[in-house]
Amino acid sequence: MRTRALIALSLGLLSTPALAQKEFFFGTGEPPVFREADMDKRFLRSRVNQALVQGTSDANCAQLVGALLTIVGESAPYLHKRDENFYLDPVLIQVLGTQLSTPRFPANMFLVSMMRRVLIDKRLPPEWMQTAVALAPYYPPLDLSKLRFIADGVKPVDSFFFTLPAMLERYDTEVLKANTTAASVADAKFRDDYLDKEVAFGGLEFIDAKLEKPKKKSKKGPPPEPPALVARLVFYLPDPGNDGLLSGLTYGKPKVRPSINITARLKDDQYTPLTQLPKGARVLLRGRFWEYRKQLKELEVRDAYLFQDRDWAQNPALADPNAVASCPLAFNDLTGTAPVQPGGFGGKR
Repeated sequence: MRTRALIALSLGLLSTPALAQKEFFFGTGEPPVFREADMDKRFLRSRVNQALVQGTSDANCAQLVGALLTIVGESAPYLHKRDENFYLDPVLIQVLGTQLSTPRFPANMFLVSMMRRVLIDKRLPPEWMQTAVALAPYYPPLDLSKLRFIADGVKPVDSFFFTLPAMLERYDTEVLKANTTAASVADAKFRDDYLDKEVAFGGLEFIDAKLEKPKKKSKKGPPPEPPALVARLVFYLPDPGNDGLLSGLTYGKPKVRPSINITARLKDDQYTPLTQLPKGARVLLRGRFWEYRKQLKELEVRDAYLFQDRDWAQNPALADPNAVASCPLAFNDLTGTAPVQPGGFGGKR
């Protein structure tokens, strides 16, 4: 499992801190309020924003605009209420620095400005969505489903730090290892603290999805729930006994991989057509953490959306650095000066 990373909206790159108590996951105060600042106003007048609003006919700039929109889309399902940070795959952080940044164009600063615009408006600007739709046939990495998700309004999770491995760690500490004085109420307290949270779980394997009817209940019980589209998913846990040295060699009966089985009751209005998800596909689950059983070996998530979850380590190419360097939009008009000034004797920008 790759280490999670994040980009702070203060323009700095940070690494994920160590996991701690419930307050670390969800914070202790109200969700942050994003207000327009001078930098946000300058971004609205920038060349990049003009291309996002109007599109571009320059092939080099199309790579830059497509890459920035792709990264915004990849961050969209993880937008959260906890603080002003947003999640970004570590590989895409590297792409920002190696493929999209030049001495005169700080790509991370423009990405942060784009994310701030989305959070200030509480939605992806409709003009950006139109540009993305027009660009998608010529730019395969772009995932329109994730952009449509925030174009309909930002729907944040409670915390992108609340991952499946983190939840297992907390359950082990707070429930399984609870001492005698706390053991009788440990599970009930865990349920109070962590259930009924909006979550985003990535790196899942899609098993199947179909319309399921609930089991019949007794006449004295509550009425049965209506039929629902249900997805079956699995999350494979790292094997602590596999150090990778001889991982390709197996002897005798194959070992059962430790895993978590997830049942997701899906919303009707899916942004990713389920017909496009083959069995075994890697997916991202967005929804409300509803129930767990068997010491977190079985989970239930409701009001869920499924998205494709690309493994960016397999193909991290979003733009040709030479194309970005040749794009006239790739100029720092946010702060007024480029990080490296051109020379005074005919030096090229």
